[in-house]
Amino acid sequence: MQKEKFLGYLQAPAWTDDDDGRLQISLQGAQRLKKLRKSEEEDIVSGQEYERRLRQQFARIYPRPAWAKLPSEKKLESKKRKAEAGEYEDSDASDQSDDDQLDEEERIDLLKSTYGILERRGTRQLLSSKHIDMIRMKNANQMAPTKGPIMSLGFHPNAQVMMTGGLDKTLRLFQVDGRVNPKIQSMRFKDLPIYTAAFHTSGDQIVLSGRRKHYYIYDVQSGAVDKCPGIWGRDEKSLEKFSISPCGKYIAFLGNSGHIILVSYLTKQWIANLKMNGTVVSADWSSDGRYLFGIGSLGEVYQWDVGQRECVKRWQDDGSLRPHIIRVSRNDKFFATGSPSGIVNLYDQSVLQSDITRPKPIKAIGNLTTTVSDIQFNHDSQLMAISSARKRNSFKLVHLPSATVFSNWPTDRTPLGAVTASAFSPNSDYLALGNRQGRVVLYGIKHYTLQQ
Repeated sequence: MQKEKFLGYLQAPAWTDDDDGRLQISLQGAQRLKKLRKSEEEDIVSGQEYERRLRQQFARIYPRPAWAKLPSEKKLESKKRKAEAGEYEDSDASDQSDDDQLDEEERIDLLKSTYGILERRGTRQLLSSKHIDMIRMKNANQMAPTKGPIMSLGFHPNAQVMMTGGLDKTLRLFQVDGRVNPKIQSMRFKDLPIYTAAFHTSGDQIVLSGRRKHYYIYDVQSGAVDKCPGIWGRDEKSLEKFSISPCGKYIAFLGNSGHIILVSYLTKQWIANLKMNGTVVSADWSSDGRYLFGIGSLGEVYQWDVGQRECVKRWQDDGSLRPHIIRVSRNDKFFATGSPSGIVNLYDQSVLQSDITRPKPIKAIGNLTTTVSDIQFNHDSQLMAISSARKRNSFKLVHLPSATVFSNWPTDRTPLGAVTASAFSPNSDYLALGNRQGRVVLYGIKHYTLQQ
């Protein structure tokens, strides 16, 4: 009976309309829609984003009644009250056993709930470029730290759940509340030190890969694990780097000899190869999944139209020698590249103009001094996190669009460790920073704190 409940806790929709992703709606076209904007200048949003904001607006006007709370939410509220009643200790240490995790009923409830992060959003104002208020929380994985470096971490798209993966071959899921952060479940993969792990956009599954020819699909609903033996027609020795498209249709693996290998998420079968000069080192998607951006060892950035399977734009990264990473902001307005010297080049949309092949960045950010290992944009593209795993506390937050690095945080005394992975929660309430010690340091961003 319990197993049947678990299999059905996150039912897939009976029908979805692909046109919702292509639909464009103006929030300034009608007076009644202006309340849905996040800034005065915002105008066009996709059909899916429009639907999400309408749901948020409905939740604000008609709050959820107390009787509708899930059992796990009631238990967590009780834990929060107890935690608030006791002394708060800002310590990385934890005496909790790795086996301390929620029972099956609670796991079902936590992953079943889509109310948490997305529906309690209040009105948002623009973030100040001068000062940012950060609140130290208990470590996100204090119940079960990773035995070794955190190689990958990410938040569930619809629930207050975070996952971690590392070289100890174990995937762990946590319920993030900032105080208790209980462990939900874990899964060990005997033959896969985890280098990259990512939620599918539906939140139903997690893709995991490492320095192996195969990769895994972990089904969050059933706990089932599918081993994908590799990519037919390709002899890749490692599939350790990949990126899932925001539309959920594709997985892009970084292959050998400058190839990006497109795989269908539905069938797990090869679709196409996208070829660049040199060696491909990083790739990222446009927000609608239509375009894929890749950067190679020669410093060239390629923009591919995935539907047409063709390169539609190329440009040279300014001053780049063997770049390490490229990222695209959630609103498609900014592009960032990171280099071994620690320089982060920030570009705007002018790089997409057909007549520009050597664009100048709007700013070259030089606050890091060792190889840029990670760049992350938050959900509304007002923040960019940059870090280097080669040096302790080598992490900075950048305000956008001013491209100003916040000077008040982090400081020299902020205990971050060597940051190996970072992630913003879906609405930027939390910033999670994984380090070489296997801990995930958690901070609340006051500007985005949930409206209770």
